Amino acid sequence: MTTWLFGSAILSLFVWIGLILFWGRFWWADQRLLPAPARDPGRKWPDVVAVIPARNEAPTIGRTVSSLLAQAYPGKLEVIVVDDNSEDGTGDIVRRAAAAAKASRRVHLVEGAPLAVGWSGKLWAVEQGIAAAGKIAPRARYVLLTDADIEHDADNLRGLVAKAEAENRDLVSLMVRLNCQTFWERLLIPAFVFFFQKLYPFPWVNDPTRRLAAAAGGCMLVRRQALAAAGGISAIRGRLIDDCALAALIKRGGSIWLGLATKTRSLRRYTRLTEVWDMVARTAYEQLGRQPLAVAGAALGMAVLYVAPPLAAVVGLVAGQGDLLALGLGGWALMVLAYWPTLRRYGRPVWVGAALPVAGLLYALMTVDSGLRHWRGRGGAWKGRTYGAGPGQDAGPGLGQGGGDALPPMLSMDPMNATSTATDFDSEAPGASDLAMRRAEEVVRASGSTFFWAMRVMAPEKRRAMFAVYAFCRIVDDIADEPNPLDQKHRELARWRREIELLFAGDHGQLSDPVAVALIEPVARFGLRRVDFLAVIDGMETDAAETLRLETRDDLLRYCDRVACAVGRLCCGVFGIERRAGDELAASLGLALQLTNILRDLTEDAARDRLYLPADLLVAHGISANDPGAVLGEPGLAGAAREIGVLAAQNFAEARWVIARCDRAKVKPAVMMMEAYERIFTRIQDRGWGRVTEPAGLSKAEKLWIAFRYGLL
Repeated sequence: MTTWLFGSAILSLFVWIGLILFWGRFWWADQRLLPAPARDPGRKWPDVVAVIPARNEAPTIGRTVSSLLAQAYPGKLEVIVVDDNSEDGTGDIVRRAAAAAKASRRVHLVEGAPLAVGWSGKLWAVEQGIAAAGKIAPRARYVLLTDADIEHDADNLRGLVAKAEAENRDLVSLMVRLNCQTFWERLLIPAFVFFFQKLYPFPWVNDPTRRLAAAAGGCMLVRRQALAAAGGISAIRGRLIDDCALAALIKRGGSIWLGLATKTRSLRRYTRLTEVWDMVARTAYEQLGRQPLAVAGAALGMAVLYVAPPLAAVVGLVAGQGDLLALGLGGWALMVLAYWPTLRRYGRPVWVGAALPVAGLLYALMTVDSGLRHWRGRGGAWKGRTYGAGPGQDAGPGLGQGGGDALPPMLSMDPMNATSTATDFDSEAPGASDLAMRRAEEVVRASGSTFFWAMRVMAPEKRRAMFAVYAFCRIVDDIADEPNPLDQKHRELARWRREIELLFAGDHGQLSDPVAVALIEPVARFGLRRVDFLAVIDGMETDAAETLRLETRDDLLRYCDRVACAVGRLCCGVFGIERRAGDELAASLGLALQLTNILRDLTEDAARDRLYLPADLLVAHGISANDPGAVLGEPGLAGAAREIGVLAAQNFAEARWVIARCDRAKVKPAVMMMEAYERIFTRIQDRGWGRVTEPAGLSKAEKLWIAFRYGLL
């Protein structure tokens, strides 16, 4: 143990030296918003609209609204509060606060719509608030995004706007002053601020020449034009760490600034350890890319960085090992030195920094717990909603939900979630191509799919192509799945059919969806075919129906070709597989995967009034019933399932034969999907066709093992 501890103490000491000297002066805690300039009667201040998402915020929302109405801001300020289905009278408190300030005309209460598929609750509320701002304050140059538990200093808005105007910043954000009064707040809150600065050194964030971006969601002033150019809130709609995601989006096309507030403060209190714990555990796993190895690495890194120095000092003192004692004390002293400016900001004495290792250990445990919560399906829990998924659980509706829904081969091991919305995207605007590709990437990232990280290891041009293809499939599949009227689904699919026709006609200036623009380069570079894109849309037309029946075996094969094999052909083109071999692989593997889906999801599909076993096959096995639920109870179902199973097995074998003739490196994603689905198929087969209605699937651990085995993570 002493050898390990000695090595850890040396490593920690050198890391602390490096952090203090070379890591962006993060520990100085000197990025502050200067006092607002003196009032200039001749200066015209731009209009601002504040948007506050509020869900069950009765204890604090009144003070938040009152503090905004009391702003010493010379320009016009409108306040929009989106009441996100609160159950505690939040809306009534907003009205009373507005009436007390005699500013009812400046406060606008928006009743939030039910949470839309693919959105986090907060961002869905913000989206509705910004939409309302377009009507209430169409001339506002800035949007102030703030939380419902922030009390703004009277000069706060004036200082934010002055900063943005003077330095031409598109986003100015303040990390508000957090409460630091209870025991747990004193131990953990300054440490939280310190860790955030270390993760995102503010001077680097504020440097336009660096790519690092971050923001603090409690107080963000955003230039409206820049937000629209970046794709709006919908571009990050599924993100739990929405502030940093928005900062990254804005900084790609502009300049941002992040600082520490001195007077604007949070009203939220943390009286118990569990309250801080839940705050961190909600988002830590998301921050680490939903990767178990990243969680383990972060926990180990924090142990070495924060726990090893005091442990080495204690062991060195007890064991009489002066070198170990000196190393431990040296690392511990540097830790306290770096922590001192943050402690001083919160009015804490320097000697309190000696307890930072305790805080570091607790935050490491919170990070591990965040991963465990997601694993158990309780990740991202907040305000009565849960945004994570555990082993074998869906993160939401999407590809692979139900046997008949499109699960494109070689795309994803996890279900996804992305809402399709028509856009008014200017495909000829400067930077439109980069913005379009970022939008496609956001669709994939928001899905929470293993696919996103698997494709990150591909060459850049292939990665961009796969993101674009995946985003297209994701969006049209969601159109078919969402509980919208059938005529609306058909209109949206028709819009996408038009986008594909314009894409292949070369009329790119007429494209209206950023994902369609993102497809321009892949189509040209990899020779992707129009007929395959249209086939996918044809398959979604089938799935969009309220009820679904297939009449013949040919109908089944045609459906599988559209929703699975066509996507396989697009993917094989990007992978660089020779066209003939790629078409053969897509045909065999796509059919095998989709037939496995159908067998796996018979019960789930029946509950949705869908029956993918064709009528002629059922009749051949003595089943005349047309109701899916009744079919599941027929004795002839085992024979029909066995026949589908034989066809699936034949196509798995055919796919293996094709793969053996291809470049192994190019077909890795296909091999990964084949192994995952063949395991499911084998379990269905081994269990017996008479039990085909029982659930079958893979755990999260099995999926990760397959991904690791083939080097995709």
